[in-house]
Amino acid sequence: MEIKQDKENRLTICESCGGSLMQKDPYVFQCSSCGRKYYISADRTHKVSIRLSAGKIILICAALVILVTALAVTGYQFYTGRMVASASRFSVVFRDFLMEVYQKPAAEIHKEDLEKIKYLRIEENKGYQFTYGFEDYYTYDDPDKFKRTLDTITIKGKQDDFSPSNVQYFTGLTRLELYTGAWENYVLPEENQLRCIYCTDGLSRYGTPEFFSRVNPDTLEEVVILEADNLEDFSFMDNLKGVERLMLEKINLDSGAIFKECEKLKELRLPYVTMEEEQAVPIIEEILSHPSLEWFYIEGKAAWYVPDDQWTEWEKTYKGRIELERK
Repeated sequence: MEIKQDKENRLTICESCGGSLMQKDPYVFQCSSCGRKYYISADRTHKVSIRLSAGKIILICAALVILVTALAVTGYQFYTGRMVASASRFSVVFRDFLMEVYQKPAAEIHKEDLEKIKYLRIEENKGYQFTYGFEDYYTYDDPDKFKRTLDTITIKGKQDDFSPSNVQYFTGLTRLELYTGAWENYVLPEENQLRCIYCTDGLSRYGTPEFFSRVNPDTLEEVVILEADNLEDFSFMDNLKGVERLMLEKINLDSGAIFKECEKLKELRLPYVTMEEEQAVPIIEEILSHPSLEWFYIEGKAAWYVPDDQWTEWEKTYKGRIELERK
């Protein structure tokens, strides 16, 4: 560091405050204003070093240590806070499943990772069994070939460790199959491209049909509800107007009117449907009159309620568009 000197090569100006310097000994000068000390090397080559007392050195070092520690703690708290917030999105079962899939901590699993999963099936089987795939089911003509792209992971966990609402994070799904019961408690992604939804069980006494409120009417083509005998509220059908293929197993029907809103319905399957014997023919006739329906299938006891001559007449009228299984 250069400093100002007079003609006799003496220090005159303090580099810190501009005050006058007083010589303390041949090699030490001190500012009369701020007290800063200067040490001049013996060769007088204008090199200046600052001599600090041991006390000041300790204070400065302590201040630096405190500053670095504070920054480290703040940074750690911010980082761990984000880690906790990110990881806490998932219930225990979903968290463990995702860590198995991606082989990294849950906090490091981002939206971009989750949207890569195109197929997801969840079952209760000695815990929770997840079958998943990164391939789109609808790009495969051969179902067996598609199955070879799937992997299965089983996570042991209690019911309290499993949150159906976690499905909402899988924004890239095109096919979702839920075999855990109480489908109405699941939450679909706000924006999704689902083309098919399979679910089992009717509505529990605590459930609501809001599950289907987030379906994408522009992409959803097929819906299957198994064990639908507990269904009493059919208001969810308002969300399925664009569905082309629909199956309701063990459903209790007293009218065919619930299908009228499905404007694009092409295929309707009613395995083991329940209806009153005297209402069977009128209900089926109402269903068959649907303008877009191309194929209708009914199976189970209710099929016996249709007289042979009536079924023969329908077969002639609809020319192979209907199928009846009396079981």
